[in-house]
Amino acid sequence: MAEGYTRTYAHDVKKAGRVGEFLRIWIRGVVEGLNEVEEETAKKILRRCGENCLKLFLEIHGLDLASYDLDSLVAKLDEGIVTTGNRCERRGDTIIYEFKPKRCECPLVSENIVKLTPRLCSTCFTNWLEYLFGAVSKRDVKAELIESLATGADKCAFRIQLS
Repeated sequence: MAEGYTRTYAHDVKKAGRVGEFLRIWIRGVVEGLNEVEEETAKKILRRCGENCLKLFLEIHGLDLASYDLDSLVAKLDEGIVTTGNRCERRGDTIIYEFKPKRCECPLVSENIVKLTPRLCSTCFTNWLEYLFGAVSKRDVKAELIESLATGADKCAFRIQLS
């Protein structure tokens, strides 16, 4: 019977100073693998990623969702939380949210960990929006990508449907 050992591959990666590289290639592999599954499956896989990204965004910007109702959230997004030039408009149970960054705002993309693709926008950021609007409205929410920098547009636009 083989004896247990304490030195691991994780130790070797750390000792070689390549933890950052390991994380990049591992995350890149996950995101590339999402292109091999159905859209809804990819969205389920990234649900917690989008939710946790939103939670960090809220913390960084000192925002508490409990202080908003749906109309005040729409107004806040329309005026821009961080930047101006956004558009957030509600028509009944449908919300259109548009913003126009010069480059993708996703840290995974800006740090060159993953490539910007429509799938990333339609499976991760839609989860971000669903969590945001669901937490405030206390309703089921479905968000969908209309267009984004990844589709060749000059803005990012999403449709949010409240149930």
